[in-house]
Amino acid sequence: MPVRITEIEPGSLADDLGWRPGDQLLAINGETVQDELDLRFKAAEERFTVKVRMGGDLREQSVSRDLDEPLGAAFEEFRIKTCGDDCVFCFVDQNPVGLRDTLYFRDGDFRMSFLYGNYITMTNLRDRDMRRIVEQRLSPLYISVHCTTDEIRRRMMGHRTQQDRLMEKLEFLRAHGIDMHAQVVLVPGFNDGEALVKTVEDLYAMNDRMQSLSIVPVGLTKHRRELTDLRTLRPEEARALAGQVEAWQARFRDEIGRGFVYLSDEMYLLAGLDFPEEDDYDGYPLMENGVGMSRDFLNELDYQREYLPEALPEPKTLTLVTGTLTESLLEERIAPVLREVRNLDVQVVEAENLLFGDSVTVSGLLNFKSFYAALKSLGEARQLGDLVLLPPDSVNFEGLFLDNRPGQNSPDDLSAALGGVPVEVFGGDWANVIESLGDAVAC
Repeated sequence: MPVRITEIEPGSLADDLGWRPGDQLLAINGETVQDELDLRFKAAEERFTVKVRMGGDLREQSVSRDLDEPLGAAFEEFRIKTCGDDCVFCFVDQNPVGLRDTLYFRDGDFRMSFLYGNYITMTNLRDRDMRRIVEQRLSPLYISVHCTTDEIRRRMMGHRTQQDRLMEKLEFLRAHGIDMHAQVVLVPGFNDGEALVKTVEDLYAMNDRMQSLSIVPVGLTKHRRELTDLRTLRPEEARALAGQVEAWQARFRDEIGRGFVYLSDEMYLLAGLDFPEEDDYDGYPLMENGVGMSRDFLNELDYQREYLPEALPEPKTLTLVTGTLTESLLEERIAPVLREVRNLDVQVVEAENLLFGDSVTVSGLLNFKSFYAALKSLGEARQLGDLVLLPPDSVNFEGLFLDNRPGQNSPDDLSAALGGVPVEVFGGDWANVIESLGDAVAC
C-alpha cells in the first residue's frame, strides 16, 4: 500500500518536487513502496523515478540528488504486523484490564525485529517477506524459536497447521547471509529436558549465522484465566540448567570462540547463583533481552566506586526500591558500596508486584500501585529520606509506568502521592545520584 507523507521540510528536495502532507508515494523505479524502510532502501541512489499521488493526481517524477541529501519528508509510521501465533505462555493474554492499548498488541513484525531487536516467531512470514529480508539485508533478526521439535512447537504456539516451516525459514536466511539471534522461553513440561537439548544442538549447527541463543524463564501472572495450566521454573531446575549451560559454553568456546547459549539474569537470580563474569557474555549482545544486565550493573558500580565522594557534608538518606527478585542483589552487593560514603544512609525497599501478582518478581513490571504500597508507610513516618530511586527499567521511553490512570503515571505522580519526596529513575551514574542529594529536601 502507498506511503503517506505527513510533513515537508521547507526548502527541501521534497518541497521542490511539490510534495505536500497528505500526498502518497506509490513506487520508486517502478517498484511498489510498502513502508518507510522500503522507501529508504529503494531511494538509496543519486537518481531514481518516483510515482506520487499529489492532490488526487498521479504523477511520475525524476529525482536527482547527492547520496547524503535527505528527501526532507516525513512519512506515516508503518502498520505493525501482528504475531501469527497463540502461544500458551503469551504475556499479552495475562495482562489485567485497564493498561495502555499498546500493552495488548502482539508484535510479530520482522521490520521491528531488525530496527529494535524485537523477537518474532516468523510464523506469519511469507515467501515475499523472506525475499525482502534478504534483498534489503535486514540483519540481524531476533527470532523466538522456543523449540525445534515440530510437535512441541505446535502445542506451545497454537499452530493450526502441521508446521510453520521454522527450520526451512532459518536455513533460507542462513544461506543468504542473514545473521540471527534466537530465544527460548522455557516452559516446564513443554520445551525443557531433551527438547531443549535438541533445540540448542539444532541452532548451534547454524552457528555461522545463528549468533546466539538466550534462554529465559516463562513469566506467569495472576490473571491467567481459562488458559493452559503452566508453572514457573523451580530454583533447583534453574540451578541444573545453569550447570548444563556452563558445559555447553565450555564446548562451544573451544569450537567457535564464543559461548553461543546464554541464560537471562533472572535465571541466575532464581537459581541463587552469581552471574558469569563479563567475558562470558561475549560483549553483551543480548543485554536488551535481560542477558548480562546485572553483571554490567555490578561492574559499572565497581568502576564508578573511585569517583564516589568520600563523604557528604551532612547526613542524607537514599531509598532504593526494587522487585522481590533483585532485593538481595541491591542489599548485599549495591548498598554496602554506597554506604562507604560517610553521612550517606542507604535503605533498600522490596516492592511486591500488585499488578501481575507475586509470581512476577522482576522490577521492570512494577507499577505505580506496587511502588506506592511498598513506600507508603515509610512516607507517612517521614522515613523515605532525601531521594527515592526507582529501577531504570520501571518506566517506558516516555517516562511512564504501566498504569494508565491519571495521577498514577509517572515518578512525579509517585512523588506527589508520597508527600513530595523526590522520586527519580536511576540513570546509570551513582556519583551523580549522590551529588544530587546535596540539593534534595528531606521528607
